[in-house]
Amino acid sequence: MAHLEVVAAEAGYGRIRVIRGVSVQARAGKISLLIGPNGSGKSTLAKVICGLVPLSRGSVFLDGKEITGLEPEEVVKSGIALVPEGRHLFCEMSVRENLLMGSLLLGSPRTEIEIDRVCQLFPVLRERSSQMAGTLSGGEQQMLAIARALVLCSKVLILDEPCNGMSPKVTEKILEVVLYLKQKGTAVLLIEQNAEAIEIADYAYTMRRGKIVAEGAPHEVFSPENMKELLLTEPG
Repeated sequence: MAHLEVVAAEAGYGRIRVIRGVSVQARAGKISLLIGPNGSGKSTLAKVICGLVPLSRGSVFLDGKEITGLEPEEVVKSGIALVPEGRHLFCEMSVRENLLMGSLLLGSPRTEIEIDRVCQLFPVLRERSSQMAGTLSGGEQQMLAIARALVLCSKVLILDEPCNGMSPKVTEKILEVVLYLKQKGTAVLLIEQNAEAIEIADYAYTMRRGKIVAEGAPHEVFSPENMKELLLTEPG
């Protein structure tokens, strides 16, 4: 069974439809990759799943139970975590305080256990525990954003462009953690353009103009002859 399933989703902002009839799945212990040009609706889809943008049509299911229309907090409680593009950290708070903010829905003593767990995945965060988040490097901030989501022990993790602008070393670390989560049974929806993400994905979707235009095994969807067309800038 798919941990996460989006069926025929349509949504947008005001009268502007951004996604049109989109259906995607993220299964337990699998990495689903969503790729497409800027403006194709990938981030809007992530926000729809998390209750940040309302659906005009379609449904979202988690473990077969419909969660369409739930408030964002309830979506998180149900088992879905989002690492948004741009990180959205509390820059004037310390690394530890950011992790504590991410764990507000956990009860003590789980909070300390989970913070310790994510710091094992990203050791630099333990070293920077008392440092203000806004003074971290870009790569460290991205690791903190991911760690903040991971403290929730969610069934589904949505990562929106986590490797964008990152150094090869940071990218390698992020994808290493994504593979670790897969092994632990997490369903991962990875929104990414990095070629290395294609190599670790189990299933892939490509999006253009708010629609899924191709899906299947990554080596088929992203064959050399298809790549140029798939990554073209979205026409106006």
